[in-house]
Amino acid sequence: MRILVVASTFPSGQRLRHSLQHEGLMTDMVGLDEDPAGTARQAGPYDAVLIEAAGVSPAVLGCLRGLARQRLGIPLLLLAGAATPEQEAEGLDAGADDVLLAPMPNASLIVRMRALQRRMLGHLSAWISIGNVTLDQARMAMSVDGRDLRITRREYDVMEMLFLRRGNLVTKADFLSRLYGTEEGPDSRTLDVFICKVRRKLAAAGAAEFIRTAWGRGYMAEEPPALAVEAARARFADGKLRRPSRLTIPAKVWAEAA
Repeated sequence: MRILVVASTFPSGQRLRHSLQHEGLMTDMVGLDEDPAGTARQAGPYDAVLIEAAGVSPAVLGCLRGLARQRLGIPLLLLAGAATPEQEAEGLDAGADDVLLAPMPNASLIVRMRALQRRMLGHLSAWISIGNVTLDQARMAMSVDGRDLRITRREYDVMEMLFLRRGNLVTKADFLSRLYGTEEGPDSRTLDVFICKVRRKLAAAGAAEFIRTAWGRGYMAEEPPALAVEAARARFADGKLRRPSRLTIPAKVWAEAA
């Protein structure tokens, strides 16, 4: 996930940012008194915006309203040091998707952000299946017909982006932004290598091909036909491993996603 931390003070924002980075999240930070809405719009895409503050002040409410007006389609969370029930209601009315009380364990905070993001993208549980492949957000793992697939953390991050946005083109720019943020990252060929490696692992594990390629643009996860799933299972049972096919996105879908 790539998170925008909106900090009420620089020291408190830095502490929160570093703790999230320690958990493997990509984070950027902007001050509450700067332009959080503009940053979220221009420096994104982000997977969530997290506002940290001592309380639910007028400045915090104004920030929430400004972010809500951007219609970013991502979770807006307020992590407040203190808040009465009335103030929590004010925060929710101003646009927050959740109001949390600090201090909160990092694990709980991240689980809440992931759950909100997942639901906004139309998924009801932490287990998302495409064909005979399942992505488990709770364990940050993948499996094929119940058999765990050995993948790296970066490979998991790439697959999570595809699974969450099933049926939609994810551009290479979006991939790289979420993986590396504003830092100087590798070029798009590195992403192609990640996809190629995961395709090989999936094919060897008996998965039906579900990753489509839009040449030069990005990738899309698409539900494979039932016959393709059964054929992949049969090949795996017979020990006949296949080379992963490179499905391409039809020109019409490609044009609509442009």
